[in-house]
Amino acid sequence: MKAYLIKRLLLVFPTLVIISLIAFALSKVTPQDQVMGILTMRGVDVAGIEFETYEKVYRELHYDEPLFYFSIVPGHYPKNLNRITDRTERSLSRSLLRKGYTIEQIKQLDNAYNEKRNLLSAKEDAGALIALEKSKLKVENYLDQLSGEYKLKPERKIILPSFRWHGLQNQYHYWLGSIFSEGFGPSITDGRPAASKASKALQWTLSFTIIDLLVSILLGIYLGILFSVHKNRRIVKVLRQVLYVFYAMPLFWLATILVVYFTTDDYGSWTKLFPTVGMDIYPGEPTYRQILYNAEKLILPIVCLTLHSLAYISRMVENGINDELKKDYVLLARSQGLSTMDIVKRDVLRNAMIPSITVFVGALAGAFSGSLVLEVIFNIPGMGRLLFNALGVADWNVVFCLLIILSLITILAYLLGDILYAVFNPRIKYSL
Repeated sequence: MKAYLIKRLLLVFPTLVIISLIAFALSKVTPQDQVMGILTMRGVDVAGIEFETYEKVYRELHYDEPLFYFSIVPGHYPKNLNRITDRTERSLSRSLLRKGYTIEQIKQLDNAYNEKRNLLSAKEDAGALIALEKSKLKVENYLDQLSGEYKLKPERKIILPSFRWHGLQNQYHYWLGSIFSEGFGPSITDGRPAASKASKALQWTLSFTIIDLLVSILLGIYLGILFSVHKNRRIVKVLRQVLYVFYAMPLFWLATILVVYFTTDDYGSWTKLFPTVGMDIYPGEPTYRQILYNAEKLILPIVCLTLHSLAYISRMVENGINDELKKDYVLLARSQGLSTMDIVKRDVLRNAMIPSITVFVGALAGAFSGSLVLEVIFNIPGMGRLLFNALGVADWNVVFCLLIILSLITILAYLLGDILYAVFNPRIKYSL
């Protein structure tokens, strides 16, 4: 068992590497310009920004380096296209390269463009100059604008792919290094390290999701036993249907109903069962104290999550118990005069927990996704709300930091499930 766990823990690292590759790839296809975001964070007026200022930050972020340790590109591609600092020029060059133009031809086209631009500027033809500038946004229009001897034709010969090795001087390597040295880099909203913001948000999320999981699982097991042993009682049937109603409600709708009707006395003094929504922030206090000061305001989110998950958990436990009650060892126990409840507690429950462990592990991983909706509704400064806000302002350093953390939590949750399988069923043996 120990060797198996060591092996599974070692597999966490390649999994995280794959996730980091996906996160890095997503960061490269986002439409927002991270350089402009950093400049805005530093208080620079991006409307009248000088090219030298943009270029300085561009190189500071290592965006002038290749994307990865190696690349496989057509043979006529340059080794590193990212050295072209201007975003429009870089996009235009990439489009022309795809059409078959060589880098030398692109330079000639660029010279022709500059000559025509200078000519229009000398003539003070503002309309034609604006049309020429806009033409660079579309390759076809750009080529049409360039007439005469510079209107070159793309290469028609077969271009073989070429392998390019870039070494450690690449964007992905620097990005990985920033995870450990800079905490995923700065947030563009306030300049703080993304990891620092994520760690504080994680404490808020754990403060109510862990309690919810413990209450949901313990109460779900109890209700599962109750539903199985006393399944013909009317109160059990009613309680089961009530739980199904809560489970059928979308989480955001259930949370909204609880907030509207049970945090105010507008509908009667007895309806104000919970404090109003919104966390009180105490400047200078550590995060754990902030959580303690707002403990009573976290009760309603816990109630909401618990009500929503009880039906599913209790149903899985009930099904597991019912399946075990049909087996021969239960008949033997009944012949000894034991009651159904005694049999369930002594023999059945342990075996019935095996299929339910998968549900518990899934609930652990899913609790963090469900927290996103609740944290926005209840104004809790946790991971879900931080992710929501970061996506809204394209704060990608924070987004990808949260992605890595959530992925790690999911991996560890399923590793915990493997451990629980062996705990509840000693017959399960793991081997390398």
